[in-house]
Amino acid sequence: MTGKEVVNWKGIKALGIPYSRAHIWRLMDCGDFPQAFKLGKHRNSPPVWWLREIIEWLELKATQQTAP
Repeated sequence: MTGKEVVNWKGIKALGIPYSRAHIWRLMDCGDFPQAFKLGKHRNSPPVWWLREIIEWLELKATQQTAP
């Protein structure tokens, strides 16, 4: 891993995140999920995330669950 990999919706699901697209958008709006960005300028360009940010978010959630 170079730290520059991106992940799309399918990648989010493959990482085991069970949330719907609508819920992920809500989490992003309130700052509780990494922000997506688009690779293209077209409005229909799909959103992607930096893989390292998603993994960091997952690790943060895991430590919050195990903390007393």
